[in-house]
Amino acid sequence: MKTKDSLYLLFLASAVLVCVLILGSSAALASNGQNASENDSSNNSEFPYPRGKIAPYGMMGWETGTQFLTEDATLVHLGWRTSITPRQFVDNINRGKQLGISRYLVATSGPQMESESFWRGVRDMGVTDNDFYGVYLPDEEDDPSTLITMRTAMKQYFPNVVAGDYLGDMQTGPDDEEFIPGLDVCYFTTYTKFHPERPHAWVYGNLIANAPDWKNAGRTVYVTTEAFGQAIEVNPSDPDLDTEQKVADRHESQIVMGILGGAQGVFSYAYKYAAGTPNYEGWADFKPKYEQIWPWIMNGNRTLLTTNVTSGRESITSDPGGTIDAVTAYMFTDSEGRKLIASSSMLDFTEADCTPNNATITGVPDGTYEVLWENRTITVTDGTINDTWEPYEYHFYRLETNDTGSE
Repeated sequence: MKTKDSLYLLFLASAVLVCVLILGSSAALASNGQNASENDSSNNSEFPYPRGKIAPYGMMGWETGTQFLTEDATLVHLGWRTSITPRQFVDNINRGKQLGISRYLVATSGPQMESESFWRGVRDMGVTDNDFYGVYLPDEEDDPSTLITMRTAMKQYFPNVVAGDYLGDMQTGPDDEEFIPGLDVCYFTTYTKFHPERPHAWVYGNLIANAPDWKNAGRTVYVTTEAFGQAIEVNPSDPDLDTEQKVADRHESQIVMGILGGAQGVFSYAYKYAAGTPNYEGWADFKPKYEQIWPWIMNGNRTLLTTNVTSGRESITSDPGGTIDAVTAYMFTDSEGRKLIASSSMLDFTEADCTPNNATITGVPDGTYEVLWENRTITVTDGTINDTWEPYEYHFYRLETNDTGSE
């Protein structure tokens, strides 16, 4: 009898121990999950989202422009609301799935999203973290506390869902750091025909002024552009943009400025336009270029190089950003140690008075470089690159071989 009792007690103790271990493991996982949700961007090694599931670029599709969804759009905008109910939010999730876009939900909406009861209602309809990737909070919100409250409420029920917003030029409002606790990802935008009074290099200045704070806080930063969308139209109020080609060149150049400024990726708001139009084809042509240089951007190892402009206007004042060289260049190093020199003219035609810049970039490793997309190579033997930049023009030099003949 004692033997049976001993065996029973041993079995009971073992069962209790197993339960304690399971509960402890579950608590640890839950804690780790919560910590991961708060530090998800810093744990990420891929653009643009902390989960790292998506390509280094994106396209925003509108429900009225679903032709773009076939081109791997990663955001879907389902209504611009001043108020929203949990039912409407869930309907948007389901609509996104019908359109084939389950990775990111754009749901610009009203104050209801600040309430925990809103997100509890969404959860109670059977929605989980796996049903949608993230939420685009109220567009260009100027009150950091609103974003913080919304993100906090959402994380109570969907800890792995990403909060994002477009903040534009935060220099005109609260300090950019005040917004960081309310977002996982932040969009900094380019401006072209809509704000012709701003210098061409404004997007670069905006990023170099703001992006370090975000990246140091473990957040993801990327540039958005109206490129190849409605902004492709000639703007009569801006003498610089007197042809469609110039407008297209300016947009493409501003994406490059986003790269130089430290953005980790790019989104094109290319909605409402049919496949095959010049607006659409512009993005389709540029996307492969972006994919080609993405390994360098993703790694985040970048060094500002010294440039000496020998002809034309030497610098430009970009607010924010201060004084910027007329030609700016960075050296990027990917995870395998390969080098890429990224450079761009920071001037538009008006600022440059239609005069190209000759410039020398110093601090460049010796070797043979392919100038991407230009069907030419250059050889560096003295640590310098000498080239010419027309307004809006950019050059990407990829080191193919060094002095030893290795990559």
